[in-house]
Amino acid sequence: MKTFDLSVVARTEIGKAANNQLRREGSIPAVLYDNAKVTHLAIDVKELRPAVYTRDNYILNLAIEGGETVQAIIREAQFHRVNEKPLHIDFLRVSADKEVILELPVVLVGTPKGVAQGGKLVTKLRRIKVKGIPQDLPDSVEINVDDLALGDTIKVSDAGISNLHVITSQSSGVASVEIPRALRSSTSDEEGGEGGEGETAAAE
Repeated sequence: MKTFDLSVVARTEIGKAANNQLRREGSIPAVLYDNAKVTHLAIDVKELRPAVYTRDNYILNLAIEGGETVQAIIREAQFHRVNEKPLHIDFLRVSADKEVILELPVVLVGTPKGVAQGGKLVTKLRRIKVKGIPQDLPDSVEINVDDLALGDTIKVSDAGISNLHVITSQSSGVASVEIPRALRSSTSDEEGGEGGEGETAAAE
């Protein structure tokens, strides 16, 4: 996984009023969880943006002002409902010998043969939940969709993910090639026309 350096400040004032004051000053509150230890932090929103406005996962090097630098991942991020600005971040400290559960972005590779037949590729699952040592996890899960024909769906179990401990249900659909309404109508008309001719011939 990629790494990202982020400067943070440890804070002692917590609560709704203190959090709102931080946001007015251009920072947001955050919490770093390290087993039973909890550290309250403040982060400049501008520095944080590259790490949250992306589909990538990062191992964050949190440089705590006046203290140590620790490695962590974003466990949860809260955003404003309207303007989508970050409001609060939960970090989870990671280590080289401890597995974590992460959601990795799905990257579809190739062009389904069903698309050449007039179908539309539809992504059904944008992230897959996996478990592993953060440093050993890939940036994304690549899934080849070349063999998808019209009406086909590729599931997690069919995706050939052999190098990861996958938590997401194996029966979950990842992507499918939908048959457009116009194409379905055209097919139905052709079948109906053929049937009608057969009935006429039989009547004669």
